[in-house]
Amino acid sequence: MYRSNKLKKKLSAGEKAAACWLFSNSSDMAEIVAGAGFDALMIDHEHGSGNLTTAVDQMRAANAVSDTTVLMRVPWNDTVLIKRALDTGVEGIMIPSVNTAEEARAAVAACFYPPHGIRSAGFGAARAGGYGRIAEEYRKNLTEDLMVICQIETKEAVDNIEEIAAVEGVDMLFIGPNDLSGSIKKLREYDDPEVKALLDEARDKIKTSPCSLGTISSGIEQTNKLFADGFDFLLCCGDTSLVSSAAHDLLTGLDGNRESTQGNY
Repeated sequence: MYRSNKLKKKLSAGEKAAACWLFSNSSDMAEIVAGAGFDALMIDHEHGSGNLTTAVDQMRAANAVSDTTVLMRVPWNDTVLIKRALDTGVEGIMIPSVNTAEEARAAVAACFYPPHGIRSAGFGAARAGGYGRIAEEYRKNLTEDLMVICQIETKEAVDNIEEIAAVEGVDMLFIGPNDLSGSIKKLREYDDPEVKALLDEARDKIKTSPCSLGTISSGIEQTNKLFADGFDFLLCCGDTSLVSSAAHDLLTGLDGNRESTQGNY
């Protein structure tokens, strides 16, 4: 059954959205975090360990317990990678390191069928079109429902934000703070004045653009602060980090004498 993009509608209405990364390839983890009520899940195929088969399993698990929107970050701005990701049925795509309007146009073209793009149509083989059953409905609504997110991760990209945001079909610009700071040789040096200025410049330029503004956050305090600063969409946790931090907090909070096994593997 076809469904419209709930996240895209929410952002278009000016509402905020909180999302969770899926870094693992676990459908169980997808089901757990989807059931918690996140607005969206982002399957990560840039750094995560999954593949297209596990992504489909994760989508089925998430959809079984919620109506959360499922997105995917592809490894790179590549026509074939984008096509294959979208054919799984994800409702949005995030493309790393989009630095120019030309690169943004290439990403958008890879997402849409002619006449709006160059995406190859294989409806009978693609889960996105219900293996042919809802192919026409999927194709007809794709321009309205598909979310295209371009990551701003270099100083060059920050310089070109106005031009990237003006590309028809780009819905969100997502600041990647790690790689953005690394692009000026100051990886994760967030207290450095130059890094701060670059992040603020990216934020302020996107806020005045027609695109939604997204980034990553960590913890309740920072997430609330970034929403207050004007961010629309925050990937505020990940499945792996949720388990890791919960396990650490439990063990460090235990009373009594116990020896740590950390580092013994």
